Amino acid sequence: MTRATMLLLAAMALAGCSFGRSLPGIHYYTLAITDAPATRLDAPLRVGVITSDQAYATERIAYRSSPYQLDYYSYHRWAADPRNLVRTAARDYFERAGAANGIPFEVEGNIRRLEEVDDPTGWRGTLALDVRVARGGTIILERAFSETEPAASRRPEAVAAALSRALQRILDQLLTEAARAGR
Repeated sequence: MTRATMLLLAAMALAGCSFGRSLPGIHYYTLAITDAPATRLDAPLRVGVITSDQAYATERIAYRSSPYQLDYYSYHRWAADPRNLVRTAARDYFERAGAANGIPFEVEGNIRRLEEVDDPTGWRGTLALDVRVARGGTIILERAFSETEPAASRRPEAVAAALSRALQRILDQLLTEAARAGR
């Protein structure tokens, strides 16, 4: 056998090994708020721009195993840009909380944290959101919200559910404070 033939056979054998393995499928997650809003407002709420800190401007789900290390899953991802997921969930939630008429509340925000936090006691979802609410061109509320919610299990889907519950608590607090400030 010539050297070229041996190299070709070796390359084919190595290629065959890689074809035998299947890569895990990519799993996609979203945020979903299923409960009714805790507070109703006398006017519509419009959600404007939602931005995020750079670490969370990716569809790859972030997880933290220490205060100093932030990693990303390869096969577990958000179904869309997290800024759009938060905006859509907030918009849908606020549609159920606001009236059809009146001077609208205008909400903008920035995601400071949207991550899974792993520790020996269990996994949890942590969401930090800076929010600004204006009404009639006047800023009536600026506040930083932060919520942590335990995940039911050590799975990314459970963390997405925990983050959804954390987002609902933030939006409920926002509705209550906006109702008070918008009078």
